[in-house]
Amino acid sequence: MKNIIKTLAGVLFTLFLINSCKQFQDAKDAKEVQSLTAVVKVNLNIGNAPAPASFNVKLINYAERYELNTTVDASGTVSVGNIIPGIYTVTASSEVSYNGFTYNYSGNAVNVDIVTNNKQIKLDVGASKSGALVMKEIFYCGSKTPTGGSYFRDQYYEIYNNSENIQNVKGLCIAILNPLTATASLPVWPGADAANFVYASTIWQIPINKDYPLNPGESVIIAQMADDHKKSNLNPSSPVNLLSAEFETLVATTSLISDNPAINMYMAFWPSPTPQWLTTVFGGALVIYIPTQTINPVNYISPVGQTTKNYKISIDEVIDAVELVGNANQVQLKRVPAVLDAGAATVGGTYLSMSVARKVKSTLTDGRVIFYDTNNSSNDFEVMNTPQIRRYGAKAPSWNTWKQ
Repeated sequence: MKNIIKTLAGVLFTLFLINSCKQFQDAKDAKEVQSLTAVVKVNLNIGNAPAPASFNVKLINYAERYELNTTVDASGTVSVGNIIPGIYTVTASSEVSYNGFTYNYSGNAVNVDIVTNNKQIKLDVGASKSGALVMKEIFYCGSKTPTGGSYFRDQYYEIYNNSENIQNVKGLCIAILNPLTATASLPVWPGADAANFVYASTIWQIPINKDYPLNPGESVIIAQMADDHKKSNLNPSSPVNLLSAEFETLVATTSLISDNPAINMYMAFWPSPTPQWLTTVFGGALVIYIPTQTINPVNYISPVGQTTKNYKISIDEVIDAVELVGNANQVQLKRVPAVLDAGAATVGGTYLSMSVARKVKSTLTDGRVIFYDTNNSSNDFEVMNTPQIRRYGAKAPSWNTWKQ
């Protein structure tokens, strides 16, 4: 019996050696992956904005976590080497200060397959002024309850005056764009000028019957539900108390929802039969703007071949835009035009009790913080392990008499 076992062991060992030798031979015969070169051309479509001297060009392969950076002259081309074959998001960005304004320039191309040498990539670059108001911090992913359940009513959006002048947020709208989640199947919109608009699925508006001034360095909080979410009857595991929020999107669909001190916003466009504002915990595309005309819900538009109702918003009216996605691999699934947001921000999952917040650009001598606003959320935002309203010393407006 022992001899049989020894014989079998010898046979198995021999087979192992043969297989190992074959694997080594296969590895020896495998061709080395050759790096590639791509040629990036910038095409300016910036209207009357001043042309920047150069652009920062970035190529990102999200699947491989591989990134290349270079620069190119305005309206020029640049050859980029050392590219590993794959699918890339390519962006061009720049910033110019001129006549008291900051102009941001951005353009992108997504899902670019660089698998052959000398790939030609054209980037159409647009220009926009930095908005005085920015979405400073967004808590959208929700939190877990003590028993492991999912809780989303603690979502909030902080809007900050990043400028030198008083801003009035009377009539300010926050809109969720179509499609609600990141997808490669984007809707097709009718009209020769379709690219001049973004399309909202829902719009909430701050009341227009009085002024709501916001001094430089002050912020307002828009809460889905402006309550202390740490209460025992809500979610003791929630990271936020939102009782001091300035505004809330009140829809009393359950007995748990009460009318809090926050000012109730107006449901300006809501075609869904379900009366509840819920930004998807997977990350929505958002814009803030002050409409030049009264929002008329009857004036809706539908994508080609679909019946969903959406509201057109001129890109020129948008003050700030932020694209949120479920994870880093979805950054290339762009919904927002690059001129508004060339990138995307993400906490990387759902119900994580984490937020995204703008990075600090500078701190003035009086302590007021200026935040990055390059119209590229991939660069402008960072992930915070714990949401915090009015982070970095942002102040509440004086008309908020219920602030804590």
